[in-house]
Amino acid sequence: MRAVGLDFESRRLTAREIPPPVQNEPNPGQVLFRVTEMGICGTDRELASFRFGSPPPGESFLVLGHEAVGQVVAAGPGVRGFEPGDWVVPMIRRPCPGCPSCGRRRPDLCQSGLYTERGITGAHGYFCDYALDDAHNLTAVPAHLAGVAVLIEPLSVVEKAVDLAFRLHAGEPRLAVVYGAGAVGLLAAMILRLRGVETGIRSTEPANHPRAEIVRRAGFPYNSPGHADIAIEAAGAPAAAYAALSALNPLGVCVVLGAPNAPGSMPFLDMIVNNQVLAGSVNASPEAFQAAARDLARLDRRTLDSIIERRNFADYALSMSRHGMESATHPKIVHVLAD
Repeated sequence: MRAVGLDFESRRLTAREIPPPVQNEPNPGQVLFRVTEMGICGTDRELASFRFGSPPPGESFLVLGHEAVGQVVAAGPGVRGFEPGDWVVPMIRRPCPGCPSCGRRRPDLCQSGLYTERGITGAHGYFCDYALDDAHNLTAVPAHLAGVAVLIEPLSVVEKAVDLAFRLHAGEPRLAVVYGAGAVGLLAAMILRLRGVETGIRSTEPANHPRAEIVRRAGFPYNSPGHADIAIEAAGAPAAAYAALSALNPLGVCVVLGAPNAPGSMPFLDMIVNNQVLAGSVNASPEAFQAAARDLARLDRRTLDSIIERRNFADYALSMSRHGMESATHPKIVHVLAD
């Protein structure tokens, strides 16, 4: 079957034929599914530049892809809740051998750092024709949402971050600002609005950029000034994280999702005096994936469709490049693997 991944010997992004994940029927507790669509994000582009990531032990090739949606082909003995034809989205992180968080099925909170992540670290991903997973690592998706289900993985990250912000806020948040007009930023703004919070989006794209137009059509103010009770950094930039901190009201909570390490000035005294909170959030829990699948049906379908730009399987190298990212007219590039 076809697969897109990294050859760690030649240090190249490449497509190749690999064996299917199972020759006969899935083992007990496992589900075989056909991957229909694969989303691309900044993590994939960093992997393609070999900035981090690793293949499975004893191998030199890593199949990429962690934002997948697929359709069940077969379920192994003992599997309940999944039948051929059902739509599924896989969770990404797998637990380490023994930390307390992983022991309670919260590998997103792993304390040892010895977790694996499919398509990222130590385990093959889903940029291939077929994949095999344990049933408990799959999230069921209603058939009428299959066309936007590729957004569930990034939406799960948002669900966890927004829930964290609400739990950390000592008052009643009413205003929010999201930094970044990409897919995660738009989804964050949509979930915050769903929770009754007036939300704006700030980003570096000019006012006539296609992303800015998507923001306005979705009904969010773009680059409006003002402070907020909750600020979400979804731009993958340190400058956005610093700006988010400076935008906080007293009791405000800032959640950072993608900014890398960088030198800078931190407003420690302001945070102390104003009882503000800075938090990081990564990956997502099973509950966050379930919330994403549930809330997807409550979000405006036209906005969700406007986030996605679909490309053919063969265009993978373009999508992984900076030019491919900048040439996209929609925030989320999605590759179609099957009709």
